[in-house]
Amino acid sequence: MVFDSSTYINFVSEETAARERLFLQYMGRRDDFDIIIVGSGIGGGVLADNLTERLGSQKRILVLEAGSFLYPTHVYNFCRFPNFRLAQHYGCDTFWQAGNNTTQNYIGEKPQLNFGGRSIFWSGLIPTVQDWELDYFPPAVRQALTGGLLKQAGETMNESRSMGAIAKAMVEQLRQSPLANDFHIQETPRALHQPYLEANGTPRDQFFTEPTGVFNTAELLVNQLGLTPGVSQGDGPGLHLLVNHFVEDVQRQGSQFELVARNTQTGEGRAFKAGTVILAAGSVESPKLLRRSSLYPSLPQTVQDLVGRGLTDHPTTTEITTFATSIGNVALKADDHAKIVFYSRGLRDANNQIRYPFNIEMNINHEYWHLRENDPEEAGPRPGGDTARIDIKFSFGNCLDENNEVKPAPPFGYVPEIVFRNQSWADYLAGSRFPAFAGWQKSPQDIWNVLNEVTGQIFGQFMLNGQTAQPDGQYGQGGKGFGWGTVHHAAGSLRMPYRPALDAPFATNSVVDEDLRVIGTQQLYVCDMSVMPLSTTANPVRTLVALALRLSQQLS
Repeated sequence: MVFDSSTYINFVSEETAARERLFLQYMGRRDDFDIIIVGSGIGGGVLADNLTERLGSQKRILVLEAGSFLYPTHVYNFCRFPNFRLAQHYGCDTFWQAGNNTTQNYIGEKPQLNFGGRSIFWSGLIPTVQDWELDYFPPAVRQALTGGLLKQAGETMNESRSMGAIAKAMVEQLRQSPLANDFHIQETPRALHQPYLEANGTPRDQFFTEPTGVFNTAELLVNQLGLTPGVSQGDGPGLHLLVNHFVEDVQRQGSQFELVARNTQTGEGRAFKAGTVILAAGSVESPKLLRRSSLYPSLPQTVQDLVGRGLTDHPTTTEITTFATSIGNVALKADDHAKIVFYSRGLRDANNQIRYPFNIEMNINHEYWHLRENDPEEAGPRPGGDTARIDIKFSFGNCLDENNEVKPAPPFGYVPEIVFRNQSWADYLAGSRFPAFAGWQKSPQDIWNVLNEVTGQIFGQFMLNGQTAQPDGQYGQGGKGFGWGTVHHAAGSLRMPYRPALDAPFATNSVVDEDLRVIGTQQLYVCDMSVMPLSTTANPVRTLVALALRLSQQLS
């Protein structure tokens, strides 16, 4: 069986004149390259862009993308539909699972396979992994991340400045509360270009750069490839791209690798060679590719045993909501905006347990903060009245879960089973996940008590018409609890060196080393979420971009 456009249900395979007029695909005859990157999402796209800046005048770099050209930018940059709704329209059935969302085995959502990957659909939030969590990363990686790469990653993604005076005033009020003893409280950084603001969030008197909207790798690669009709790079150095090319196999050929890619439009196969190959197809597709590749049997048994295992997401609660008219001396209304993150300081209690092994995400009038007003006449009236809607949710970290796995696909098949423990089952989190990550020895009810106590502390800072704001429910009651876990932030299926639990020594085996090189190979690397040694409390995108920049430095 060979891969074609019908292998994955809902997979889009098409060629358009619009794409051809925007940028040319590689049309050269040569099949030899210096570097080949499989995947154009956050990891692969940032890596390809940065490598081209560094080496494009000397090296031939090829990006192979299985999906098609859908959009040349992030969906927020051209429509006001919520990102997750559009993403669901392009989710592909790349795996199957035995359970559903009511059973113990279930993972939510489906991956998108297209030019730019999930980067054209994501939320755009780029919170930062905290120092205490970086203790789970191997020393060389931890040193690089804290040594400036996380900051550089924010700059690469056009990190936002502020959502305005109300948001800044709310942060200052919350920092004066006892919550600041346990949490760093900040405006949530977003990958949103704001050239009209100074670094401190105040307006500039003048600016010469137009905002570009939400960061995505589709734009990075379009910029590198150039406008067409025009002069093609042909067979020379620089960045080259092929969409609609699904990589079926990676083989060793002496000191080089040979990749067999299938054109999903024509069904034709083509072999490409390179001295360096980077898998960046995501936490589901990259382990599938490595496992079905001809070089897989030559990998050490300790590596083979871990390929696809450990797929892990960070447990996140459902929302708790309240309504408020003020916090301190700051009046709040229904058309105010803010998005605030409470980063845990990772402090320990008397039993050496992490006191609060979670971040808290807060939204003020959530339904409005991210939408682009591209058609004011159709947007509807602004909300009225004096009441702001406030919601919070808790996001825990999670060590790699050895019970989860992207299992081997059937012979000559491409759609394997995924086994993933449904994270909405609090007894499993209490008995396995939270003890590993935080040392917690708490029952599900104990966990609800902690979450409800912190919720009360947060909402207790707000007032509703002179009375303390109250939550609309309690965790552990009325369906308030944890979500399933999804593929979007899932990590660990091709892990780097890792700690299996809090304060545990680093495990002796991993799939990639500290440099993201697949163990047992010379120049085969991985650069996507699959390499993460744990699922951090924060959205891991910023960390992945930092790892891509580090790998680019190493390869240069």
